Amino acid sequence: MHKLFLVEDEALIRSGLKHLIEEVIGGFQVVGEAENGRLALEALKSVKPDVLITDIRMNEMNGLEMIRRVRDQYPDLYILILSGYADFEYAKQAIKYGISDYLLKPVDRTELAQALGDYRRKYGTRSSQADQPEEGGTDLKGRQLIRKVKELVAQRLDQEISLQYMAEQVHLNHQYLSVLFKSETGQNFTDYVSECRMNRAKQLLKETNLKIYEVAKLSGYLSSKHFMAVFKDYTGSTPTQYREQL
Repeated sequence: MHKLFLVEDEALIRSGLKHLIEEVIGGFQVVGEAENGRLALEALKSVKPDVLITDIRMNEMNGLEMIRRVRDQYPDLYILILSGYADFEYAKQAIKYGISDYLLKPVDRTELAQALGDYRRKYGTRSSQADQPEEGGTDLKGRQLIRKVKELVAQRLDQEISLQYMAEQVHLNHQYLSVLFKSETGQNFTDYVSECRMNRAKQLLKETNLKIYEVAKLSGYLSSKHFMAVFKDYTGSTPTQYREQL
């Protein structure tokens, strides 16, 4: 269970975020809350969270000033900003302080789930697929390239993933990458991506209470209907049935 700290000046919003993070998204426990940056800095001395979520505009000490001070003491803390102000200047300052994401209010559930999912993928338990030793294959360089491709796939499961795009990222001809991937893994690239999407979907259905269309979106499917059909073909049950069986 990852520890999370909330900094938000409106108690109702803090309460809603706490419920969303703990009960809907899951995998995180809100271990502390504060209504402004000054109180948050005091609390952080005793609470050691993995993730900090903060508003920008607050009384006494705003979020950007707090982040500047937090970075001096906790340089590696994973920070997400929530703001009701679509202000590019704030975003530029926030990026300078090394925040991980900048989300606008009202909070989109899938965007927040994606941002927290990014934390889990980067700092939580690495997927077994990423850690599996490669079988067969050509040489060490080939194995390293395929490992890189797998890492890129894991980072982009909520987006379109094409062989052409991946080939560009590792500076290979897409046809050569296709052959190399099959040689190293025993799978076609598209089959591997589909398997990863299904594993992501099963994980979200198991660990969160997100709605089916939100699980579909985070697993890379724009159409919930298409996602449900693919999921049933892959698992033998609908997403709802799979969740109920758990």
